Amino acid sequence: MNMLDILFVVIGSSFFLWMFYESIRTQQPFINKQQGKPDQPIEYNLKMINVMNQPRLAGMRLLFSKWLMKTGIGELLSHATLRKMNLDQLRLCHLPDAPTLFPIPDWSPKPRSCIAVEFDKLVDPEESTDLSGKDSFKFVTISDLVKQYRLQQVTPIQIAERVIEIIEDMEKQTPKLKAIVQHNKEEVLKMASVSTRRYAEGKPLSFMDGIPVAVKEEFDVVPYRTRCGTTFLGSSPVTEDAAIVKKLRDGGAVIIGLSNMHELGIGVTGNNPNRLHGTPRNPYNVNHYTGGSSSGSAVAVASGLCPVAIGSDGGGSIRIPSAACGIVGVKASHGRVSLKGEFPLAPSVTCSGPLCATVRDAALVYAYVAGKDEEDPKTLCQPDVTLEGFEDASSLDGITLGIDWNYFKDCDPDVYKECEKAVQFLEDLGASVVSISIPELLVFLTNLVPRSHSVIGNETVFAHSVTILSEMASALDEEYHKYHSEMNAETTLNLGLGRALTSRDYIQAMKQKTRAMNFLKAIFEDGVDCILTPGLGIKVPKIPDDALENGEGDASKVYKIFRYSGFANFTGIPAMTLPVGYDDGGLPIGLQIMTSWWNEHLMLRVAHAAEGFVTKKRPQVYYSLLE
Repeated sequence: MNMLDILFVVIGSSFFLWMFYESIRTQQPFINKQQGKPDQPIEYNLKMINVMNQPRLAGMRLLFSKWLMKTGIGELLSHATLRKMNLDQLRLCHLPDAPTLFPIPDWSPKPRSCIAVEFDKLVDPEESTDLSGKDSFKFVTISDLVKQYRLQQVTPIQIAERVIEIIEDMEKQTPKLKAIVQHNKEEVLKMASVSTRRYAEGKPLSFMDGIPVAVKEEFDVVPYRTRCGTTFLGSSPVTEDAAIVKKLRDGGAVIIGLSNMHELGIGVTGNNPNRLHGTPRNPYNVNHYTGGSSSGSAVAVASGLCPVAIGSDGGGSIRIPSAACGIVGVKASHGRVSLKGEFPLAPSVTCSGPLCATVRDAALVYAYVAGKDEEDPKTLCQPDVTLEGFEDASSLDGITLGIDWNYFKDCDPDVYKECEKAVQFLEDLGASVVSISIPELLVFLTNLVPRSHSVIGNETVFAHSVTILSEMASALDEEYHKYHSEMNAETTLNLGLGRALTSRDYIQAMKQKTRAMNFLKAIFEDGVDCILTPGLGIKVPKIPDDALENGEGDASKVYKIFRYSGFANFTGIPAMTLPVGYDDGGLPIGLQIMTSWWNEHLMLRVAHAAEGFVTKKRPQVYYSLLE
């Protein structure tokens, strides 16, 4: 080690020790909570929120921080960062509520007569999308392909050949889109050939027969490797499909390959600089992020490569990239879709689901993959899947939409403007819009005031962060030590935070989950059908030049991106995003719709109505499967 290295260590160590001292020199009073009752005031206070003020790390500073994580100083740094980011606040609270691990309500859903999903009727090939583009840009949909297949105007094998052609062309672009990271031409053509034969015989297996589908690299898909966005996982090809993949394959879907993702799903930008993946690019502007962690899935759909992609969502990982890339992403109720065969990164907050070009496609695929699975016990508590009322989108009479306006407004002005106009559109269709306050949504804590004088409203958003970081750190404990040098720097820093959390932090978060679910139950029982927020807290950010080689660590940007998404994962309620506008640079702006447990059909009905608000724009990079 030369003198410059020694100087770096001394200066860095002194700085982080000072930060650690500053973070512990004041203490807050212990807070006693009442069971089932929120603290006062319960309003989300955006003026007080300035919590994610950590310095941005990139380049040498980021690599230096990663190196520190392997030393004893790294542990001190993680503990100090927890306090600076206020992720230790649950330690100061007495929560009398019992902990809840999986956010599946312990109260039984009200019995109702479920209308079974009529897939063929909903696909409705006679009213498939008009591709003329006379009114606005239109993506190629499942309905378009089904119509073409049934009329023998195009075959699945022709579409598969087009898909392979597009994947190869994507790799010739500058910069490369990096949507698909594993594919097998022979496998794709084999599936498509069999599908073509079935259509020729008039015996398709389902509406999904012959439909190209990309699957996030977090799922087991034969004959690929489950790498989860890393260079070190997936040492050999898998021999059995994940449950969601098996359902699609059994229905005749053509699995075109594995899509890119943020390394280990522990990020929301999509930035993945490692040698096997690379950072995917937004089809609306290749200089901007895609959102994450299901980044490649969103790129695949938004660029026209396929009408359907599968992702997973532990803190917005389906909805964030969908919002950023101008498509539709659905996270169902926790326990609606089997997680068997998905890498178990954060099992208490994760849900699998579709990313699609339209709400109709997303509704169809959601209903197709949802349902009970004996090999995933969490799915056995659910009522029957339905899409009741989906076609009633022309009128929303009788639907009540709840909005916590303080929370809703805590975003970039352009985002707020477009989302507010979408709300007005839904109101014009007959929906009632009521103001609500979501209790204990976010801590009212800031460095603008001393910690000893901070106001605490025990936060649900940070409890979600505690949960997902703890579960990921536990799931990857061995890998953290064994592959530390191969991991992206951002990954090691986030896992380091998770490792600094304690079992008490985790149990406190589970208690907060009980509280949050009960608060939501009261809101829904009070007549609210859906809760609306923006999809992202900011406009889709540009990829900084200094983030391409080694990534970046920017807590402020991360927090603003997933400000609205983690809440649904933590409480287990369904949530989805869809495009409702574009910013002044032509990048998409999304609206999020949430509803109560097992009521996905209500959420999808409102989304189907909201889709009529926006005139969609063609992405800068778009390939049509039917051209």
